[in-house]
Amino acid sequence: MFRKVCLLILLLVLVIPRLEVGISEAGLKESSKVTYTIRGRFLLVNNNNVSVNDYVYISLPQNTTFQRSFVMSIEPKPIRFQVDEDGNVFAVTYIVAKPGEKIWINVTYRVTVTGYSIDPSASRGVWPNFNILKRYTRSTRYWDIYNTTIVKLAYDAAYSDTPLKTVQRLASWVVSRVNYQVNLGRSGSDHALIYTPRGYRIQGDCVEVADVFITMARSLGIPARGAYGFLLTSYKEHMWLNMSTVAEEGDAILNHWGGHMWPEVYVEPYGWIDVDMLDGMTTNVGLFSARHVIFGFEETKYYGATLTSSCIPSYMSLEYIDYVFDGELG
Repeated sequence: MFRKVCLLILLLVLVIPRLEVGISEAGLKESSKVTYTIRGRFLLVNNNNVSVNDYVYISLPQNTTFQRSFVMSIEPKPIRFQVDEDGNVFAVTYIVAKPGEKIWINVTYRVTVTGYSIDPSASRGVWPNFNILKRYTRSTRYWDIYNTTIVKLAYDAAYSDTPLKTVQRLASWVVSRVNYQVNLGRSGSDHALIYTPRGYRIQGDCVEVADVFITMARSLGIPARGAYGFLLTSYKEHMWLNMSTVAEEGDAILNHWGGHMWPEVYVEPYGWIDVDMLDGMTTNVGLFSARHVIFGFEETKYYGATLTSSCIPSYMSLEYIDYVFDGELG
């Protein structure tokens, strides 16, 4: 019991300070609050012809301004919790597996998510300070802010004299150009934005939509990053993924899997606000539902782009993922 309590406390306090402090109370209205019990399991198989000693990294629901997360249990028990460069907390478990052996990892989380909306009239029209701009407007592997075509499209479509109005215009432009299809890889903004007889379109799934939005926002001087986790259709849901069949399923995967990625932008006085344009196919600037469960943020590192981001083995193969979300309004 003492060990379990220590693990719970460690998860809550082991957070790297960020440059931002989340969303301020100014101009903010909370909506529904849902507490989820999340039970997950991951099947790992040793496809090597020798025994392996494997360190497995398990994504955990994160603690944010609008999400409070607790680890109830992880089996096999973690040997430590680890924080990456972007401040995401992972559990690390150690597994010894013989050739061909299959091992289940079982997890249980308790997560409370609060939906919110911002009051646009509270916007101060102030651009962020240099430290935030320096960190969150950089070019990265998937967010090429030096692509002149993307920069010109961003300025023509969305540039305004205030950050919030710029974000609103950009969200409207992006959501009107989505050509949604499941992409098992990751195109990045350079390849997701394609020219068609109907003009520029964003081809791919939630990851490509987020990548294009984040790239365009950063090119306009708006601090932006990606949030990843799950978007639920209801508060009680069962999700699963068979890694051996995902390639042939195509869009049918959406019938049983809700892994999701969406952008966040930093706008004063609110702080970080969510922009999930695929939740109902509308702009949703600073309008966030409690059907989202955040497992991490992409600022410089990349986890949310892959279906395997829930559980990342070093030598073994991830064969199956299963989550049950049991949520209660309150």
